[in-house]
Amino acid sequence: MKYFLLLVIFIGLFILSSCYRPSPKQAFADMQLFEGKWTSYEGTLFNESWLVINDSLMRGIGFSLNGTDTAFSEQLVLKRIGDTVFYGALVEGNNGFIYFWLEKAGRGHWIFKNPDHDYPNIIEYTLKNDTLLETTTSNIRGNKRINFKLKKITE
Repeated sequence: MKYFLLLVIFIGLFILSSCYRPSPKQAFADMQLFEGKWTSYEGTLFNESWLVINDSLMRGIGFSLNGTDTAFSEQLVLKRIGDTVFYGALVEGNNGFIYFWLEKAGRGHWIFKNPDHDYPNIIEYTLKNDTLLETTTSNIRGNKRINFKLKKITE
C-alpha cells in the first residue's frame, strides 16, 4: 500500500510538471535563455544572436553565410506588450517587421503563428538544454518544414 501511494504521488507530480503553462510574462522571461550567439551544428546552416534589452524586449539577428559572404540576413525582435508576446522579423526588401504572436508556450518550447503571412506561418523554438536550440519554420498546415539545429557559442 505504501508503494502504491508513492507511485500515485509520483505520477501526479509528473503530470503537474508536464502541464507547465506559463503566463506571457513568464514565457518571455523563459525566452531570455536565447541570449547569446548560436550557430548551426547540423542540417540547414543558420546563425542567430540574441540580446536581452529589458524585461519585455529582446533584439536579435539571424543570418546565413556562403563562405565569408552573407547570403541571408534578418533583424529579429521578441517583445511582450501586455498579455501578448510577439516575434518579429525584418527581412531585406520588406517595408517593416512581420509579426507572429505567441500561440503556445511550455517548458522550453514556444510556438509563434501568423496565418496571414505567405511563409512561414509558424515558427517554433525548442530549447533542448542550455547549449542546444532547435528552430522550425513551417506553413499553416505544419508541413513544408525547415529545421535549424543550433548550438550556443561560448566565447
